[in-house]
Amino acid sequence: MGKDRTPDSELLNVELGNGRTFEDEMRHLKMFARVLDSRFSLMGIRFGLDSVLGLVPVAGDVATGLAGTYALYTAARLKLHPIALAHIGWNLLFDTTLGAIPVVGDAFDFFFKSNTKNVRVIEKHLTRKVQRQLQNQS
Repeated sequence: MGKDRTPDSELLNVELGNGRTFEDEMRHLKMFARVLDSRFSLMGIRFGLDSVLGLVPVAGDVATGLAGTYALYTAARLKLHPIALAHIGWNLLFDTTLGAIPVVGDAFDFFFKSNTKNVRVIEKHLTRKVQRQLQNQS
């Protein structure tokens, strides 16, 4: 482990000021992303509600796009860097726009997994933020 990296066990228990720990926040986000992106499996292909609801023209894509804003809301609530917010917003916009294209968009929804991508963005930026907080406390 590099000298600029805080041990994972130390990160997990850091309270974020909202009554939740880093671990609580990430566990909740990962569960949310799993339901939307990979909860089910068919012939070895993992998919979630995003793919299923995306089969309903327009309304399904709008509904899952709105659900996906939860990651954006969480990133803003955690006061993550604006670059994280932009990255999450782009993933949402890209997924919702391409997902709305008939047939091609339905296939796209099975593979893009924007919610999982957004959780990774949050985890990366939240890890950096918490590491900086711990370094400043030392």
